[in-house]
Amino acid sequence: MLKLLTSKQPDVPDSTPFGCKIRSAAAAYGLTEPFEQFWAQDGGTVVARIDDEAVLVEGERTDTDELRAFLRTLDLKALSCEAETAEHLGIPVSARGEIMVLHPQNIDRRTLADVVYDPGPREIYSLLEQAQSKTFPVPEFEPFYMDLSFRTRHRAALTAGVRQGGRLAACALCLAITERAAVISAVACVPGLRLHGYGRTAVTALVTKLRRDNMYLFRAENENEAFYRKLGFEPYGFWAEYRRP
Repeated sequence: MLKLLTSKQPDVPDSTPFGCKIRSAAAAYGLTEPFEQFWAQDGGTVVARIDDEAVLVEGERTDTDELRAFLRTLDLKALSCEAETAEHLGIPVSARGEIMVLHPQNIDRRTLADVVYDPGPREIYSLLEQAQSKTFPVPEFEPFYMDLSFRTRHRAALTAGVRQGGRLAACALCLAITERAAVISAVACVPGLRLHGYGRTAVTALVTKLRRDNMYLFRAENENEAFYRKLGFEPYGFWAEYRRP
């Protein structure tokens, strides 16, 4: 049976990427906000909804019929989970890619430029707009601004930026942080400044500052594998996302 969590934190391991995202969101916002809710099913499955998007972690036992019916009631714009979970539950997949993990001791800590932590959300958003592509979409500004500002204030988010000539040339953004893990949400660089080490410096600075046991990222299919492997990231698994047309 699926139960709405109102007092007990979601029981998911924060050492996994989706577990880290759920635990971090619950710690930052709590369990009483109407726009963010968490449900747990007997057997360990957890669903976290923020506005009209959700993250799912499948437990050891899952009542698949109940879970499918419940997800339909949420009328979600997007749902993300491990690819194996999407296949098991028959969730239609709009996008997929590889999950990679970095253990901080494996990273080259050399820096090549001026690093700044937590630049303003408007400046970060402007950089994301410049770097956007079909596989790197930019979220709507207002919810992005509010979420990043809130999480940064509550130490549930961190951004490492690199400046060149006074402007933000690259950034690495983390929106999920727990005691043992963190998930890098975006890495962006001004298109005309790519291949100069700014993106590498931003990721290195972020990882060095956070010092978590596991640093995860979700890589778009067929993109940037060589870049992340050179930084020390290794394969962990695969993610899948459903996005309503």
